[in-house]
Amino acid sequence: MKKITKYIGTGLALQLLPLAAFAQNTFTVEDLIRILTNIQNWFAAIVGIIGVIMILYAAFLFMTAAGDEEKVKKARGALIWGLVGIGVAILAYAAFSFVMSVLG
Repeated sequence: MKKITKYIGTGLALQLLPLAAFAQNTFTVEDLIRILTNIQNWFAAIVGIIGVIMILYAAFLFMTAAGDEEKVKKARGALIWGLVGIGVAILAYAAFSFVMSVLG
């Protein structure tokens, strides 16, 4: 495990090394906003996709439950957590948009 972590750390360091060449460039607020917007969009998309996958998984569990109460309970939990995931994705997008509009 330590070897894998070492290789990942080395690879990440080598990928970030070219940024040192651009260190003299100025970093503006617009750049920060653009980076934060990209992070927020990726986060919302990933969480939304995981939520949809959970809902599809819950539907599969409901269809294959065949009346077994334990399987139906598991499917209901998966459905609830899938909906929570989609809600988090929507709220993350809305909260970020609200903060950006307040900050100008």
